[in-house]
Amino acid sequence: MTEGRRAAPGMVVFLLLAAVSCGGGGTGDDGLLRGDGEAELFGRASQLYFRGSLSRAREEFNVFLDRFPSSPLIAEAGLALRRIEQDLGGTQPDTAVSVSPTRSPVAVVSLPANAPRLGRIAGALQARGFTVVTAQDEGAPNITVVLYPEGLDDEASLVADSLEGWLTSPATVPVQPGGGITSSIVPGHTGVVVVIGTDAVVSPTAPAPVQSQPLL
Repeated sequence: MTEGRRAAPGMVVFLLLAAVSCGGGGTGDDGLLRGDGEAELFGRASQLYFRGSLSRAREEFNVFLDRFPSSPLIAEAGLALRRIEQDLGGTQPDTAVSVSPTRSPVAVVSLPANAPRLGRIAGALQARGFTVVTAQDEGAPNITVVLYPEGLDDEASLVADSLEGWLTSPATVPVQPGGGITSSIVPGHTGVVVVIGTDAVVSPTAPAPVQSQPLL
């Protein structure tokens, strides 16, 4: 009986993908569904899972859970996450995630005056599986933005998607190429940089903070 019940999510996903493919935001050049609606987000996460992109699928499913807590697909998303954790190395549900969705650490930076907000957001990102380092900089911009060095635009978008899932403001987190700015804001850092401004408002449903590692 258990196996029969487990077959249902696959049919749900199949029907969902078929419905979305007939309308909605369409697909990108990579064949992935576009859009941030309930069906599109769940469908894209499912596509990534079927393609074997487990870390990206996990992040998309987590964003889905944050944005649509009352969705009838919540059970399927939760089941998918549990299977992904098992596939990624046997991590049990509700434990700290050990595999980062990005290849390099994500630096979260703010003005010293924004330190409490910085800590909350850094902890939430870490709870979502990202490897996080933090820094305070008197010269940091006072606006929330994701900056990335050359070649890490996909990782930057992944970080921004996570932020948008549990920040009530800003509604859309800008993603911009950082060029040399990223290394000047966080010397020695070669990954994505998240700058936190006073415009960032964390939702009460944001992931529970986990202790982040500061830059040395």
